[in-house]
Amino acid sequence: MSIKLIASDLDATFLKNDKTFNEVLFQEVLDKLHAQGGQFVVATGNHVQKVREYFKNFDGQYQMIANNGAEVILNGELTHVWAVPENVPAVVDQLANKYVNHLQLGVSFVAAHKAFAIIKRPNDEQLEFSKKYFENLVLIDSVDEINEPILKISLVLPSLEYEFMREVKAMLGNKIHVTTSGYGAIDIVNPNVNKANALSHIADTLQIASSEIMAFGDGLNDLEMLEYVGQPVAMTNSDEELFKHDFELSVTDNDNDGVLKTILEKL
Repeated sequence: MSIKLIASDLDATFLKNDKTFNEVLFQEVLDKLHAQGGQFVVATGNHVQKVREYFKNFDGQYQMIANNGAEVILNGELTHVWAVPENVPAVVDQLANKYVNHLQLGVSFVAAHKAFAIIKRPNDEQLEFSKKYFENLVLIDSVDEINEPILKISLVLPSLEYEFMREVKAMLGNKIHVTTSGYGAIDIVNPNVNKANALSHIADTLQIASSEIMAFGDGLNDLEMLEYVGQPVAMTNSDEELFKHDFELSVTDNDNDGVLKTILEKL
C-alpha cells in the first residue's frame, strides 16, 4: 500500500527526550518521501512558533497541525482554526482551584499568536519553562483579561489528570474535547478539535485517502489520529492505553529515532 502522507506527534514520539531529533536522518526521510510524491505532517499539541523553532532547518518541507488540531498550517498558511466556546475558560479556571495543591504552576490559555497564564502555585523554574514553551506568554490575574479567541487550555496535574478530565467533561459536556498527552498534561479544546479532524482537513485538501496515510503517536491525544489513518504506528514507549489497540509498533522508541527508522523500513 502506498504512503502519500505521514503524520507524527512530537513529544515522546518524534523528538528525543532532550527535545532534539536526528536532522540528517529526517532529511533522508523527507527526500525519499517527496521523491514519491508524499508529504510529512507534524501533528502536535505544541504551538506554531515552537514547531517552527524545532524545524527551523526544514522550512517549507513539512505541513503542520498545532495545538492538538486547533490550527492547521498548510503550505505555510493558516487554513483552519477552531476556538473553544467563550464561557469555557472561566469554568476550567474555577475547577482548577479545586486541584490547586496538585497543580503545576497554573492554567494556560493559548490564542493564535500569544498565550495567557494564571499562576496558581508560583514556581520560578516552571514559569521560565512556560515562557519558553508558550509563544508570547502574558501573565494575567483573571480570565476577564483575555480579549481574543482561545484555541487550547492547558494545565499539568500529575497523578490526578484523569480525575480532572472526568470532572471537567461532566461540567462542560459536548462543549469541549479533553485529552492528555501523558505525564499529567491536560489539553482542553473545541469539541471538533483533534488531530484526526485536522489531518482529515489536510488529506481532503490534498485529495489523499486515509488508507494512504501513516501516523505515529504515543499518547491519548494521538488516539483519534491513529484510528483515522490506514497505517497507524504506536511508539514502543507509548501510554499503556494505546497498547490496548491493534496498532503496529515502532521499531524502537523515541530516544532512538523510532519514527524515522520505522518510516525508512516502509518507504
